[in-house]
Amino acid sequence: MGIFADRLKEAMQQANLTSAQLAKQTGIGRSSISQWLSNKYVAKHDKVTALATVLNVSPDWLLGTTDIATASVPKAVPIPVAVTPTPAVDPRLVTLWEQLEPDQQAKLIKKAQKLLAKSQTSSGSKRKKGKKKKKGKKRKS
Repeated sequence: MGIFADRLKEAMQQANLTSAQLAKQTGIGRSSISQWLSNKYVAKHDKVTALATVLNVSPDWLLGTTDIATASVPKAVPIPVAVTPTPAVDPRLVTLWEQLEPDQQAKLIKKAQKLLAKSQTSSGSKRKKGKKKKKGKKRKS
């Protein structure tokens, strides 16, 4: 068997994963994994990287270019993040939202967007709301 097939099988055994489980976790087809295990093909770089990530080994080890199985992972450096306070949400709104079906939630979002758009366009030209004038024939005096 080839080095890639041997190491893939070994890494799967170490991770206690079947080819079906590996396929599901990587998004790679089971048939591709089967072909790699039978040494019919060797995976392309992007697939090797995905396999190595899930199997917790280095891509170079899988390909046989190094004998060091695990990749050296650089220490994570904390990145400062600006935290914006979340505005208070009326709990009644949350309760209603959670009771809606996904299609109803989508309709509600569209309606809210229309209301916002309407309020933004009408904010420039505010007029009093009242009875609309009827169009039609003028009365004779």
